[in-house]
Amino acid sequence: MINTRVTSALVLAAFIVTAAGCSISYSSKSSSDSSASLASSSASSTGGAVDKDKVAYRDDIANLTYSMAGSSIRPEDFPVAIARTAQQFKITDWAQEKTTFYGIGKGLKKSGVPKEKAGTQPFLSQAIRYNKDSVKLIQDGYSQ
Repeated sequence: MINTRVTSALVLAAFIVTAAGCSISYSSKSSSDSSASLASSSASSTGGAVDKDKVAYRDDIANLTYSMAGSSIRPEDFPVAIARTAQQFKITDWAQEKTTFYGIGKGLKKSGVPKEKAGTQPFLSQAIRYNKDSVKLIQDGYSQ
């Protein structure tokens, strides 16, 4: 079984290097292939529903978030990683996509961050600026 924390960290490293203007080649199966550990429920009675076609995106964002929780990632690097993941799913405005924040919440839950602290993690400070409802959406995703 693939360690999703390691896989997502490698993917993030590739995103950061690419964003810095370097060229890097990364070949691996999508982390959605290994997202079984993050249960693919598509809706929650306490949170919002996720379209079937966005479940894999949500789970990739959850895996990315899980791998970053507790790391020393810079807050400005996390949105870059999210944007690259969104681009793989042909999502052009990740900040207005509720599923992005549901995935963040799901990843924070898996990493053991308490729900009441879900929107206060330092590495999220830049990402949550882009959507006024982001903290609520993260908490909804935490419940999924």
